[in-house]
Amino acid sequence: AITEPPSGASTVKGITGTSTTLSGLEQDTRYYIWVAAFSSDGQGPYSIRTSQTTYAVPGTPTDLTISPPLGSCNELVITWTAPPTTTGDLIVRHRVYINDTLRFPTR
Repeated sequence: AITEPPSGASTVKGITGTSTTLSGLEQDTRYYIWVAAFSSDGQGPYSIRTSQTTYAVPGTPTDLTISPPLGSCNELVITWTAPPTTTGDLIVRHRVYINDTLRFPTR
């Protein structure tokens, strides 16, 4: 069993509580985590290693087409190709955004 982090593992310092958020990680990547407590006497033993894979969001839908259905003047039919996923997870839903102007909010 691996009882301590490998040399060269990144260290997150300055955590005074019992939780933290690790940001800037790569999507769809397994990360291995160890924790050690410190006191004025030094560092205690490492926790048991645990791991978690970050989520991967789907790619961009493609082949978007828009057309009015025959005989209708107030409807549009839209179709697209679902994006691939890197993890093999199924796409559970899509969201369609519509706007009748070219003014979009800035982010």
